Amino acid sequence: MSFFDREQFYRDLLPHLSSLYNFAHWLTRNRDEAEDLVHDAISSVVTKRNSYFPGTNLRAFLITVIRRVFINRLRRKRYEVTSDGYPEDGGNIPAKGNPATSQPLPEEMVRRDIKRAMEDLSEDYRTVVILADIEGFSLQEISEIMEIPVGTVKSRLWRARAALREKLIAYQG
Repeated sequence: MSFFDREQFYRDLLPHLSSLYNFAHWLTRNRDEAEDLVHDAISSVVTKRNSYFPGTNLRAFLITVIRRVFINRLRRKRYEVTSDGYPEDGGNIPAKGNPATSQPLPEEMVRRDIKRAMEDLSEDYRTVVILADIEGFSLQEISEIMEIPVGTVKSRLWRARAALREKLIAYQG
């Protein structure tokens, strides 16, 4: 029987919190929901609902748990009668812009356009792009996280990148 050392788990977890939160934020598109999602995933590991084995890739393991918790929440939401308590705009924060001209700064426009393009992708495409291009996971690791074949990861990543290129064509030199 293995012993779960919570203190060691939390020490190992700290370097990955930012990455986990970023992934959750891309999934939920809402800061508060992202924090809740990360909290629930960590809590499920600590309370043994998801077994963590020391020596495995903790970041990949927690990304997998976050994704599963997110999918379970989506499934539960389908059966809810109302969605009270959720902001209508999904918690998006308006761009700050340039106070002198009331126009967004060029960097903010690029960020906004990239965010919109990412949000327009299906969840599966957005997830592979985030895991590969933002979080730096290998195709094999993404395959394990998403529980799909490597070939499917490759095709989704190719299609997602093609869709992003098409949506962001104005920025191509």
